[in-house]
Amino acid sequence: MSIADTSGTRLAYVAEVTEGTTPASPSFQNLRFTGESIVGEKQTVTSNEIRPDGNVPDVTKVGGMVSGGFDFELTYGTFDALLESALLGTWASNVLKNGRDRHAFTLEKTFETGGTDVYRRYKGCLVNTTTLNFQAKQIVTGNMTVMGRDFSAGAAALSGATYTAGNTKAVMNCSSDFATLSIGGISPALTVKGIRLNLNNNLRAQDKIGSSALAGVGLGQHVVTGSIEAYLENKAILDLLDNHTASSLSFTVGSVTGEKYTISLPKLYMTSGDAATPGNNQDVMVNMDFQAIYSTAGSPADNCSIKITRAVS
Repeated sequence: MSIADTSGTRLAYVAEVTEGTTPASPSFQNLRFTGESIVGEKQTVTSNEIRPDGNVPDVTKVGGMVSGGFDFELTYGTFDALLESALLGTWASNVLKNGRDRHAFTLEKTFETGGTDVYRRYKGCLVNTTTLNFQAKQIVTGNMTVMGRDFSAGAAALSGATYTAGNTKAVMNCSSDFATLSIGGISPALTVKGIRLNLNNNLRAQDKIGSSALAGVGLGQHVVTGSIEAYLENKAILDLLDNHTASSLSFTVGSVTGEKYTISLPKLYMTSGDAATPGNNQDVMVNMDFQAIYSTAGSPADNCSIKITRAVS
């Protein structure tokens, strides 16, 4: 037996047909990731019983849930199923829009400890928050957090379980893999140094009497926010903020034909920000926060706050 090594950890997922139940003979998909913090969150209550010797008489387990998340570098096709959970939507004709569809998963970590591996399983998991970072001269990175119903440990793989290796497609970067940036209401186009996109499903734990596991995970409001860091070249972006003018955002990542994502926020408002002069010998940058809202624009109508189109030319 040996001590588990982080570099030998496997993180895999399988879609659940019945939310909170791992499918029989599960076909796990190995996930490409750079780090993870998924935990079984045990909940306890300490007894307040008074004893003449002053000791604490008991600590009782009263609940449990799954929280935490994982970090990744964006690659084409790797996260399509998880993006459905992140947007509460379903791919249709290679377009994914935010909606109210539930896509739950069992997540499994496998730790190599020599003769017997250690398995950690998390059931009924939905994606809660998602962050995507697009920075000049950097790989596109991201993070997803989850909320789930229950967790357990095992010393062997589940009966009939299979594991499909992650794809080997190249990670996407913000140099050769970034194109067609458009911000509505700004002309000429801005020179942008960075974009950060945040999705939040505002999930909530649903407790119940008679079980330490969750009864379910409730869906909240789907909120899309983000920020843009741009060079100050004209006052157009400041006008969007000052005049509270509706705008939009669209850009494409990917340089391989048929292996691209176009991310679109059809309607948004700049909510805060300004140009700043932090000191000598620097570029003047405009740091602007934004929030997307529901849009019925487009033909056919968008009817969403965010949409992702995949496999474009």
